[in-house]
Amino acid sequence: MTEPLIESGSEIPSACIFDVQSFSIHDGPGTRTTIFFKGCPLDCLWCHNPESKNRNPQIMFFSSICSGCMACVKACKNGAQVILSSGIHGMLHDKCMLCGKCQEVCCYGALKLCGRFYTPLMLLEKIQSDIPYIKEHGGITFSGGEPLLHSIFIKDFCALLPDIRAAVETSGCAGRKALENVINCVDLFIFDIKTADNAEHIKYCGAENNVILSNLEYLYNNKKEIMLRLPVIPGINDTSQHFEAVSCLIKKYPEIKNVKIMPYNNYGLAKMEALGMKIPEALPLINPEKEIKDKWQKEFLKNGLDIKVIFS
Repeated sequence: MTEPLIESGSEIPSACIFDVQSFSIHDGPGTRTTIFFKGCPLDCLWCHNPESKNRNPQIMFFSSICSGCMACVKACKNGAQVILSSGIHGMLHDKCMLCGKCQEVCCYGALKLCGRFYTPLMLLEKIQSDIPYIKEHGGITFSGGEPLLHSIFIKDFCALLPDIRAAVETSGCAGRKALENVINCVDLFIFDIKTADNAEHIKYCGAENNVILSNLEYLYNNKKEIMLRLPVIPGINDTSQHFEAVSCLIKKYPEIKNVKIMPYNNYGLAKMEALGMKIPEALPLINPEKEIKDKWQKEFLKNGLDIKVIFS
């Protein structure tokens, strides 16, 4: 492993981060560096970053690029890397102890350690070369998972870069204290509305949405810049009722000028398999075509709302 793990019980403030993307153009205005945190209180059926659900590091096994050399089986002392009865390589995720030895001997990238613990200073060092560019042309975006689970980390990190514009991509499913921790250091909240119906939110996301809607109102009343981000999933929330409910929400908060439609993509399916997760039967296997996306956009615009609709 090239970067140290910090024990989650350490006195040093730390957060588990699974990706850092430089020159990102889809996570806020301008060109940004996006930090992806692990951990999420929701369990959305369609999650395209399923590796972000667990707060701790995980090993991902991509069987499609495995050569079958079995070097990882020899390296693993915990019985997580195995030869299946069919003679091919498999992984028992519940036996993995995260020693990282399997990844070290895999020459084909079929095994990947996902997530490392960072302190704010370690993260600052990692993105040091990005800072002059993002300071001039964009900013930094905290994503996930749910970055508000790491609100103290974000607050401490932003204190190290007071001149950098910061955005948070959030489900809104967080305690009020988390928002209070970051409200003065975050310029833009990219706020998900997955479904405005509480019963559907419980069914598809595993939690009620009352806290989410309350947090949206809190941010709006505190005059924070908000962009609504709307994941749209065929056969699940691409209904007239959902579009109308979101339209009512926008009318309630007229200072929200930007709405970002995030069409479903099935890129998360391969990652679910790599994590040993079961793929939900309700998920569509193909991505929506352009005609379907155009229909969604018309649904949001037909109410005459004064908003800018952006496609991700």
